[in-house]
Amino acid sequence: MEHHSPEQILQVGLGFWASKTLLSAVEMELFTELARRPMALDELRARLRLHERSARDFLDALVALGFLER
Repeated sequence: MEHHSPEQILQVGLGFWASKTLLSAVEMELFTELARRPMALDELRARLRLHERSARDFLDALVALGFLER
């Protein structure tokens, strides 16, 4: 059995997190909405039907991954 370092395990976990975050954005058509025109957080949150706290965290994750700009 191959042994993996904690760094390797963390890298795989972070890769899954990044992929799932991007997939969620695509599934809810976030990029389609923003391609139409820029929107403020509250308007985008309402259009995507996201909870206030989770919307902020979700969009922050997309910024951290480089998929969105503030």
